[in-house]
Amino acid sequence: MSIQFFTPRGPKNELIKLPAALRKTVRWLPQIGDVFPDFSIETTQGDLNFWEWAEGSWVHLFSHPAANTPVCTTEMAAIASLEDEWREANVKNLALSGSSLDEQRSWHDDISGLFGLKIGFPCAHDPGLQLSRLFGMLHEKADANRPIRKSFLINPAMRVAILFEYPNFIGRNFEEVLRVIKALQLQSATGAATPADWQRGDMVIIPDGRPESEVVRQFGTGSDRILPYLRVVSGG
Repeated sequence: MSIQFFTPRGPKNELIKLPAALRKTVRWLPQIGDVFPDFSIETTQGDLNFWEWAEGSWVHLFSHPAANTPVCTTEMAAIASLEDEWREANVKNLALSGSSLDEQRSWHDDISGLFGLKIGFPCAHDPGLQLSRLFGMLHEKADANRPIRKSFLINPAMRVAILFEYPNFIGRNFEEVLRVIKALQLQSATGAATPADWQRGDMVIIPDGRPESEVVRQFGTGSDRILPYLRVVSGG
């Protein structure tokens, strides 16, 4: 297989900053732990430079097929209805689609009229789906002309923390996105792992051999070793 060199560019022909390791490959398949590329793009809230805009926050960057489509309408309303929860979790939302900014703004008015909700986060226009292709959001065997429903959770260090992918006919559960963000933030703060179906306040897993005194300091209570390889503590 031949290796090609490419220089991705944004809607104004500006260079998209990629980590050096990514510049030598034809196609980047985003993985957990990757540094997410910087890019500039036009949005419903003006021009946006991704790293600058995201600084100090967690980011939920998500694609959707198009404005004025039924499932996307319900998704945008669901995200808008959780505005307080996103703010509490220090998460910024950024939508990406091939629809023009005029189409998106008109659509947002429809959503506001129907649900009484304001779309208060930026929604970007991706001309020619250039970024959607680069970020693995366009799955041509599913739809050659529109992105799938793909979400990235990106931490404040600009690294991919979680990826979600859904076909276009299934709307996402954004309560689950928030649940995962809370689990990521807990792990970042304490090193704890979370069990299946974890919700904030549930018991969490101590995945390492840290001293019991450290567990008590972090969680305010001691741990319980249920099995030789399963150590849990309340207060997560």
